[in-house]
Amino acid sequence: MEHIQSSIEKILSRPDVAESVRAIQQRVLSHPGVVMFLRTHPEIDQRMIERGMLKLNEYAEQMDGNRLIENKAVIEGYQPILHVEKGQIVVSYEKSQALKDREDERALEKKFKSLFLPDEVRDANFSDFDLSTTDRKLALRAASQFLNHLRSKEQVKGLYLHGSFGVGKTYLLAAIGNALKKERIATILVHAPGFVAEAKRRIRSDSFDTFLEGFQTIPVLLIDDIGAESISPWVRDELFGIILQYRMMHRLPTLFSSNLSYDELELHFGITNDQGDKLKAARLMERIRTTTQPIEFLGENRRRY
Repeated sequence: MEHIQSSIEKILSRPDVAESVRAIQQRVLSHPGVVMFLRTHPEIDQRMIERGMLKLNEYAEQMDGNRLIENKAVIEGYQPILHVEKGQIVVSYEKSQALKDREDERALEKKFKSLFLPDEVRDANFSDFDLSTTDRKLALRAASQFLNHLRSKEQVKGLYLHGSFGVGKTYLLAAIGNALKKERIATILVHAPGFVAEAKRRIRSDSFDTFLEGFQTIPVLLIDDIGAESISPWVRDELFGIILQYRMMHRLPTLFSSNLSYDELELHFGITNDQGDKLKAARLMERIRTTTQPIEFLGENRRRY
């Protein structure tokens, strides 16, 4: 460090340097980041410092928050790094921790998509889930067990949360989705009636296959309020049937909430008295029964309008 200090003193005491330039050099060479850099690079001599003064000044300006260097704005969110290359002091830029944190947060948000759902459940979490009844405690325990199995990369069944209106099924489903987001597991939570309406809108467009594939292949799919949609043979067989068949074959968990029990949902899917419809409804329900664990919610309607 002594030879570095000696080099700095020689630079600052040169008689041919204007006072204004000397003041800049003094500020740059006393900057904590520059001092640390020079201290950790004993190979740097006086000549290298003099040749690299512009780079050292650029570094100091950037670290002090001056975003304009040589009339050129540096990209916001990047920080300067000093290093030595081929005997010269150079400055490169890397993402700041703040930018990395923002990008991580955006990437995290992309892990969990909720479609056609009310805003009040978007921030749902387990800690705010009401545990005033035994069935709600059992439901939360089942949700926690599901997450634990998923973390352990074990084969796991989805959940079928069913019960009357306003008892917290959607909230728990959204809380599971947010927990999966924190685990960085890609998840879609979709409200069944809105999903069906959007699928019908896209059916004749080039984007339909991509739209459908997104629900088939997402690692975890959460379908809220299944049974509330307007049913048709196409919705049952070509939409839900295709998605759930793919997910069952590839062992991708699907979770549901519904106001209907398994048997009631099967009646909903059997839209006519035709035997063919009943068989197709039974086939679809077999996929749901096989791949989910039923959890019943009891109690009063907790919604406030």
